[in-house]
Amino acid sequence: MSSKSLSSLPSTPSSTAASSSLSSSVTLSGKVTYDFVPHNNTQIGLDYSAISIKPGRGLVVELLDANNQVLATTSTNSEGVYSLVIERNKQVKVRVKAQLLRSQSPAWNFTVTDNTSGNSLYAMDGSLVAANETTATRDLHAASGWTGAGYTQPRVAAPFAILDSIYLGVERVVAAGNTRDFPPLELRWSVKNKAADGDLTLGEIGTSFYGGAAIYILGDENNDIDEYDRHVILHEWGHYLESNLARSDSIGGDHVYGDKLDMRVAMSEGFANAFSAMMLDDPNYRDASGAQQSDGFVSNVSRKNHSVRGWYSEASIQSVFYNFYTSNNGRVARDFTDIFSVINSTTYANNSAMVSVYLFTDVLRNMIPAQIPTFNALLLEQNIEATSAFGDGESNSGGYTGSLPVYKTLPVNNTKINVCSTNRFGAYNKLAVAQFLRLDIASAGTYQITVQEAGDDSGDSDPDIYLYRRGSLLALAESTMIDQEGLSRFLSVGTYVLELVDDRAIDVDNTDDITACFDVRVERLN
Repeated sequence: MSSKSLSSLPSTPSSTAASSSLSSSVTLSGKVTYDFVPHNNTQIGLDYSAISIKPGRGLVVELLDANNQVLATTSTNSEGVYSLVIERNKQVKVRVKAQLLRSQSPAWNFTVTDNTSGNSLYAMDGSLVAANETTATRDLHAASGWTGAGYTQPRVAAPFAILDSIYLGVERVVAAGNTRDFPPLELRWSVKNKAADGDLTLGEIGTSFYGGAAIYILGDENNDIDEYDRHVILHEWGHYLESNLARSDSIGGDHVYGDKLDMRVAMSEGFANAFSAMMLDDPNYRDASGAQQSDGFVSNVSRKNHSVRGWYSEASIQSVFYNFYTSNNGRVARDFTDIFSVINSTTYANNSAMVSVYLFTDVLRNMIPAQIPTFNALLLEQNIEATSAFGDGESNSGGYTGSLPVYKTLPVNNTKINVCSTNRFGAYNKLAVAQFLRLDIASAGTYQITVQEAGDDSGDSDPDIYLYRRGSLLALAESTMIDQEGLSRFLSVGTYVLELVDDRAIDVDNTDDITACFDVRVERLN
């Protein structure tokens, strides 16, 4: 496998012939394939004895001369087949790029690049041979590199296996009704990408993750590789889809099964888990790891019986979404259209509430009311009550009464509202670290928000506040003042969300138990 940066390759014209004369031209065609390594029948670990050959679908194919100048370009079809016309007897080779590219709407450009080599693009080259009838068929195959006990040969198949998961996702999302262009995205994979936090250019990526500009994917043999973990890849692509074709308010962070999470994180992670299962039509979320990739875990996202159930549980959210996807009560089972139409709507993207399972339910209620009985039944199985985008009527506190109501109503007449930020369920992105207050402004003007600790906890609190409008951060106050904070801003008519946290409860390195309560007030100054 060769690797060159996209910027170093000449621009490629549309598929053209070097000569229009049939007698002086020849058609080169072939099939692009790659090795795919499935998981074991037990669902744990990869099974190298069952490697299958799959077509490389939608890949960019270039025809190059002896000087590596691009003569023509095209893409493989759904069977991995390509065809190009070229001047007879000209020395040419075929290059297959790790790139899915489409210019017509909906357009996309997905590439697999090496973050440890200047984000260079992976590609696979054939041999340089004169073009004639004898050499007209040129198949290219990307081998896994596995030779029985390890990867002793180049892992050529990996970038193409990654892209084929994305191809499937694009196919399903377009079938669900998407007409918008997909923003360009790099999927950065390297054999050096390992589970260590540090310098991304050295492969210290920590875990496979979507970082806004790219998806980073693990490739560390005998520890954790993800190129064949299709659920993992589509999970991260689901985050990309949320951010670009829907809306995500997630603050990210570590999360494991059984955590009680910030509702924004629970929604994003639960949706992404379900999304991968929906795209693959397979509820068994698998992730291989360990020596010779023989270990790992499997999780059934359709499972309903969880030890922690609620609006703060990613396991609950994934269960609701996947089981709604497979339901057939008044809808076509395993059709992603209903779900996509909700998250892709302007009502969802521009809603005053933060993104949560409550927002999804409320938009579904208005867009497809006939499906609400089915969706509500699934919610109730997970101890979730959804009557509005702001979680009105929710009675599941997660074991801490201070987490309810989900949104506290904040009057604008200087009346105090008491809320508490706590790390009792964990720091940063866990339940009740952040408290949400709804602020309805009926008259435009400048408003003063003040926060003052009420009562005494184990130390000096450090409240921080964040003001949102339709999910966008408008203003923040993160001073180091002890026990208090303030913010003044002109606000137009509308609904805002105020997030309050104690900075100590955010700190994942803080081992102290923190519960700090604050009086919050808002008054109009002019």
